[in-house]
Amino acid sequence: MQVCNCNDVEYDEIKDAVAKHGSDIEIIKEETSAGTTCECCLEEDCDMVDLPLPLAIKKAVEELAAK
Repeated sequence: MQVCNCNDVEYDEIKDAVAKHGSDIEIIKEETSAGTTCECCLEEDCDMVDLPLPLAIKKAVEELAAK
């Protein structure tokens, strides 16, 4: 599931970063490079990706908490 089109970042990379660093979007951006080029994926209504970064972080936090 693509989260960042420009930097080819997939959801699993976001989930791994959230597991390591928590939900701080700036740290997730630094770790994965998601949202650092055109920044469209930082907007929840971005239509260039499967799951925009803020929603990917939220989903990862929920999935990790459910474990």
